[in-house]
Amino acid sequence: MRGCVFDTPHSQVPRSPGLPQYSTGPQRSSSTSSRPLAAELPKPPPWKLRGTDPCVPVLGQEVVVGSREAFHYVPSALETAWTEQSRVGQICELAKKQTTDAGLWLNYSQAVFQPTPGVPSRDPGPEEAKVLSYFLMGEDKKPHWIEPLSGIARNPHSICMKSADLFDIRYLILESFCGRPGPKPIVRFFDLGCTSNAGTRDFLNVNYQQGSGAGPSIPLFFNMYKDRCLEFDHIYGWEAKSQSVSAWWEPLPDHIRERVRYYNVPVNENSCEETLGKDKYASKGSFLRMLPHAAKVEDFVVLKVDIDGGPELQIVESIARHPELSALVDEIFFEYHFYFDGIGFGWPPVTKERNVDTALDLMKRLRLAGIRSHFWI
Repeated sequence: MRGCVFDTPHSQVPRSPGLPQYSTGPQRSSSTSSRPLAAELPKPPPWKLRGTDPCVPVLGQEVVVGSREAFHYVPSALETAWTEQSRVGQICELAKKQTTDAGLWLNYSQAVFQPTPGVPSRDPGPEEAKVLSYFLMGEDKKPHWIEPLSGIARNPHSICMKSADLFDIRYLILESFCGRPGPKPIVRFFDLGCTSNAGTRDFLNVNYQQGSGAGPSIPLFFNMYKDRCLEFDHIYGWEAKSQSVSAWWEPLPDHIRERVRYYNVPVNENSCEETLGKDKYASKGSFLRMLPHAAKVEDFVVLKVDIDGGPELQIVESIARHPELSALVDEIFFEYHFYFDGIGFGWPPVTKERNVDTALDLMKRLRLAGIRSHFWI
């Protein structure tokens, strides 16, 4: 999944006319999967605040790309409608205008959501392709489709249109390794906020076709990626709330237990002032410290961050800022808790400085760093 860097011609893939095409990734001619030495890594830009919230930077921070294969990210017109101007106070207004295009997006994402295990998903049709964003990766010259970023930050037909459930995750378009040449990479899943596995009847065969993200996340993600030829080799789970140890482990078969590391403690990070302003990570229990010890650039790394009231922005902003961290992550699922034009979701209180613009900006910067970023529920 990583290593050889190739500059892909834009003319060989479909794109919507007039859309900006972002080309990022260090151009390296040799085939290598090793990380550059720390001294060779480019430095992240200075941390500049947008206002008084120490966790929120100015919009459009420079993205420094780490050691990964060359890529191009192409956002759709549906996405750029959200990201090219401020949308504070306009979330439902714009979402309703995009109802038809969002329907095309969902038509494709729902069709490929629970694929036939081991079989590549179909390509989108011409009308569907117009509303989807995509990456070009390495030498394959084939679009790797991904759902467009939207200020709804979940199913685009939920909340404002109320025609989809709040926890319906069938808006997601995940990466797949099915049909690719070569061996599967080592796949690592880090779940920051994994809750319990209780209620899982068959860990290896979870039927997720209905698309509810409200249940246990580890069985759900394991099966979603297994069906896409990216079965997890290593699973790391954190949960701050005290859990019954026996209930947590009971659904896991023995050959899966061997792959799992479970931490029934909170993820520990310093404040945003320390973590982001001074690049000082917590001395113990820090995910940011642990990640470079656990993962390698050539691994395929999936990260879910959903820590209500926890150090979410310290972690995700650090990954977006630091190339030595972003190079280790391939796909991230993040529930950004932000001020949603006065609509409440039961989240802990957040300042209005964390709004639809700052949420979209962070998710866009992650994609420009080469990470498939998804809003989580």
